[in-house]
Amino acid sequence: MRFFESELSVRRWAALIGWSAVALVVFATLSPIGARPHLAHMGPQLERFIAYLVAAAALATAYPSRKGAILVCIVAGAAGLEIAQHFEASRHARALDALVKIMGGVSGLAVVSLCERLWSKRVALAVARRPD
Repeated sequence: MRFFESELSVRRWAALIGWSAVALVVFATLSPIGARPHLAHMGPQLERFIAYLVAAAALATAYPSRKGAILVCIVAGAAGLEIAQHFEASRHARALDALVKIMGGVSGLAVVSLCERLWSKRVALAVARRPD
């Protein structure tokens, strides 16, 4: 029973991190260029990639049965937010930016899927080795 309680706690934290990352992405994408947060010593493309990777990975951890919906939201969200930049005078929408964001989101989903697959094999192996 204790394992399931810790899993629920991880999912709650992942949901908090995921939705916080989504809020940060929306703010950073739609705010004037001067108000956009920057990470030191990173280019904007790497910042975009990491932001979407973190958001997608956290949401996929929080909602493991909803990976397809998360993927659709990542793709639609990245494209929609890029288009929405046309309404901010200091911003510009570029297809390359949307592609980098989508690749970050897909990478986050892939990392979580791989970790889940490896974890389930590890648990199955431990259960099989356990003496009765």
